[in-house]
Amino acid sequence: MEIAIFAKTFEAAGIEENMAAVAAAGITAVQYNLSIAGIDTVPEKVDADTIEKIKSAAATHNVRLAAISGTFNTAHPDPAVRETGLTRFAELVRVSVELGIPVITLCSGSRDPEDMWRFHPDNATPEAWADSRQSLTRLARLAEEAGITVAVEPEHTNVVSTADLAHTMLDEIGSPALKIVFDAANILDTDDLSDATTAGIIDHALKTLGPDIALAHAKELVPGRRALAPGQGALPWQYILSGLSAAGYSGALVMHGLPESEVGSGVAFLRQQLEVTV
Repeated sequence: MEIAIFAKTFEAAGIEENMAAVAAAGITAVQYNLSIAGIDTVPEKVDADTIEKIKSAAATHNVRLAAISGTFNTAHPDPAVRETGLTRFAELVRVSVELGIPVITLCSGSRDPEDMWRFHPDNATPEAWADSRQSLTRLARLAEEAGITVAVEPEHTNVVSTADLAHTMLDEIGSPALKIVFDAANILDTDDLSDATTAGIIDHALKTLGPDIALAHAKELVPGRRALAPGQGALPWQYILSGLSAAGYSGALVMHGLPESEVGSGVAFLRQQLEVTV
């Protein structure tokens, strides 16, 4: 596995400055976000100059564009909001192809009208599931046509909140272009972080989703879900990394949810863990 990071973890403004900060931290791959270029994550339009600047900065600093964020609220209660995201997504697919980015990350959405990452009780309704599935189906079709992958992340606050629901969603959509982002922190309940419970949930998720994992995130977890570098919280990293390896995953391990000041310690910790991963 290759240590990577959310590029927007770094506060450096501008495309070139941001990529330089990534390289200075000793990181060779990123999950990019077009907000770094001063435009929307899922943009209406991206000009050729911006695409060239991103491509050039990545090449200059030897940073691989492993993935790009394409998250919007695919289960938003307002159909017009969902349609805007779906329409714009075609432009992000075009940009990803031009930049040679193989994976676009997705959100399965929330019925919360203000925040796609915030839990809403209606997330568990058949209507929310149907809207999320319809959105993800359209996004997967765009990805298939372009020859790239879109990856949705099971998230405790979203419609697809567990590994089992993620597996069901993949089966119902049935697209080879739709895969999974695996993030152990987002499938665990902070009310019970005991070793036995954590291991059981991680084992089940990897067994259920392992063949479909297109990207792995490395976000730490503590009660209250504070921003911390990997190695400073409750997650059993050697267990997670060994499990990913056993599941056949060998791609980018994307750090996020940590302060920029802790990037160095996170990189050092993950390197040490990867050295002993079997």
